[in-house]
Amino acid sequence: MEFVYGENLFETVSYSSADKDRTKQYQVQAMRASSAKTFANESEFLASLNMVSVVEPFNKFNTPRVAQLSQRSNQFNLRTIRYTEGDIEAMSKDDDVIGLTFTLEDKFGDNGLICVVILKKVDAETLFIDTWFMSCRVLKRGMEDFTLNTIVEVAKSKGYKKLEGEYIPTPKNDMVKNHYSNLGFKATEEENKYVLDVDSYTSRNCYISRK
Repeated sequence: MEFVYGENLFETVSYSSADKDRTKQYQVQAMRASSAKTFANESEFLASLNMVSVVEPFNKFNTPRVAQLSQRSNQFNLRTIRYTEGDIEAMSKDDDVIGLTFTLEDKFGDNGLICVVILKKVDAETLFIDTWFMSCRVLKRGMEDFTLNTIVEVAKSKGYKKLEGEYIPTPKNDMVKNHYSNLGFKATEEENKYVLDVDSYTSRNCYISRK
């Protein structure tokens, strides 16, 4: 089935520190691929994975991993802005910055921390998505939808009305050039800049639950 081949189920792991047992990771990916073949469509397969995500703010435990991913993430990275551990620590103490980390786990295994979002206050009604990067090995499992749902929830809880996003093209991140438009953001008059109205947002369907 076509959707099985688009799942990136055999993509190699990019970060050795996050995967000390590469052989085990290959085996887990193979189990996912084998399971996918037993389903008629993508939705049924994704629902069967029982995916959960832990969403946390920046803290002393995840700061090193966040900084590492910031330095190395290239393909799924909307602006490719690099941050050091010191930068992340400073942002965690800044009231005008919201840092979020996401893990992803399913019935076959735990992928660990695989997504980072940094939101910065523009004004009383607007949040700017300064950073959004994600591990490519979890693509096509609905993590983008889950992440945006979470971002909107956070924005609403703090009284923001608008989300602004930007895509800065690089030689390696062409895969996310339509990321914001695919998620329902509207293009602005400024090139590669997008906006989303928080109040009119409808939560996107996905098969990931918050743990």
